[in-house]
Parts: sequence; C-alpha cells; structure tokens
Amino acid sequence: MAPRPRERDGGGLRVRTAFRGLAAVTLLAVTACGPGDAAPRQPGGPEVTVRSAVGEVTLPVTDTGIWALDEASALHLLSLGVRPTHAARNAYSGDEIVTASYALLEEAGVELVPPQRPELVASAEPALIVGVDFPAHHEQRAQLEQIAPVLLTDDNLPWQEQLALLGAVTGHGEQADALTGRLMAQVRDTAGRIAASEHAGASVSVLSDCGDQACVYGSGRALGSLLAQLGFTRPQAQRDKGGEWGYDMVSRERLAEHTADIVLSLVGSIGGDLVAGDSPLLDTSRAVTAPVDFGAWYGSGTLNLVWMLHDLEAILFGDGKTATAAEAGRLWSRLDG
Repeated sequence: MAPRPRERDGGGLRVRTAFRGLAAVTLLAVTACGPGDAAPRQPGGPEVTVRSAVGEVTLPVTDTGIWALDEASALHLLSLGVRPTHAARNAYSGDEIVTASYALLEEAGVELVPPQRPELVASAEPALIVGVDFPAHHEQRAQLEQIAPVLLTDDNLPWQEQLALLGAVTGHGEQADALTGRLMAQVRDTAGRIAASEHAGASVSVLSDCGDQACVYGSGRALGSLLAQLGFTRPQAQRDKGGEWGYDMVSRERLAEHTADIVLSLVGSIGGDLVAGDSPLLDTSRAVTAPVDFGAWYGSGTLNLVWMLHDLEAILFGDGKTATAAEAGRLWSRLDG
C-alpha cells in the first residue's frame, strides 16, 4: 500500500509517484473534548481545522469510531491511546514491522480488514477516516468522503508532527506531547552514547536492492532525520532529500558513491540484502554492515522510530541482531517509557 521504491508491473519495474501536500499542523479552531466524549456527526459538535496532505481540512474531534486506511495510521493512533475500530492490512508482505503491527493491533482489539474496500468502510459507518497519503488513498478519497470526513497525513512528515496532527483531531494533544517528549529523550540518550563512542560522526549509507538497479535513501524521510539527530553524516550522494518519496534509483555502477563507515541494507518486501549480493563496486570491507527491515526503516511512525533506535544500538553496541516481529511487544513498551 505504501509507495514503494519498486513495484512489479507486468514483469517490469516502475517507480510509483503520487500527490503530496504540505502537512504541517495548523490549528485554527479547537474545542476541547475528553476521551470518548466526542460526537463528531452531531451538528455543532467540536471541530478542528488542520493542514493535511491535501490541504486545509476541517474535521470533527473524536477518539471513537475511527477507521484506519492502513496499519501505520492505526498504530499511530494506538500510540496515543486511541483505538481505531478497523485497520486495513498492508497490500504488501515480507516486512517484519508489518507482521509486528498486525500482532499489536489484534491484541488491542482492532479488527484487521482487506485494503481498499470502501464498501467495508461504509458498512461500519465511521465518524472519521484516517490514512497516509498513499496513491490508492488519493484515488478513493472522493468516494470515502461520501462516507465520513477523511484525514490523509503526509507520509514524509516527521513522526512528531504526525503525532501532533492526530492528537489535534482526536482530542489527545496532551498525550501526543507527552509521547513526543519520551521518544525524544530516547533519541538524546542514544545520541549521547554514540557521541561517546568510536562511531561519533560516522557516515551512514542506506540503500536497498531495486531489481537491476539500487535504491538509495536521502534525508527526506524519518530515517534521515534520525541519523542527523544522532550525529551521523551521510555520503555526499545521499545528502539531499531523495525523490518525492525520499529515495532515488541509481545504477549499480554508481554504488561506489554510496560507501560509508556504516552501510545499512534494507531487506524484506523490497528485496534481498544488497550488501551480501553481487555489488562489487560497493566497498564495505572497512564498514560496519547490517541488513535491516525495509518497512521499519522506510516508515515514519512511532514504532518505526523505536525500531530504528533498537537496530542501531544492536549494530553498534550489541550483538548485531536487528529487530524482528518477535520483538514487537518489547519495542512497543518503549513508547510507554
């Protein structure tokens, strides 16, 4: 469901593009509402105006009756103490964080449903529909808006800004602020540990297999922001934001430009380990290398953040074992402090 660095289309390879919009939170009018008290479909109920991925929208403030168009949005809501009624499954498989997300949502009592099924949404009569601005969601937005108000969030928006946005529309702004504070404290702790180690100021290259080519990941997504916060540098060729969705496709003959002190190869639904594969021009003989889960490192949610922190701590200071779905509960507990 998420825009992928590559998609199989009739046996060929293509890059998906999509509409994106500015998504910084702009609160214009908020009426406070306690958990479970929202009555968004009642005329005159509390509303909030925010800047979403499709522009300014006015939405009911509610923490009940929410349909999540994807598991990532559902988890973001859950991290604020808001349980959506349903969450659509990911259209792709093979990423550990997706399996972990399903387990966490099912444990919380969220019903998982097939993706892109507006008739299921209509039958549930939700008060609010929330999802990431994936292309499929844009395509169905007009239809979904006939069912309930729709909030699409910018997938490239930093996790803390996504939390603030969801906190505003659910009336859980205080929870969003508290969670942001806890997670930023964890980032600072890891940054301090790195600064005091031999890895201080190291360069980090993030790439993946993309069929006949390679995908390289810039600074535009959550992983780029986190690496900067931790004091790492990036190879010159990865210092821009990347393309529309935070990555660029490059010829494997150009991989020499993407060497670094630490090389992370995204694996899972995107493909196999590029470092372990046939990439002779990517010199990793003096580098710390590790395969990491594509979905965890490409996403921008709160679980993604603690997953990436865990992986870096394991790679640089631990046994080198990056997270799998089996660690879902332990990683999720980091959100509770």
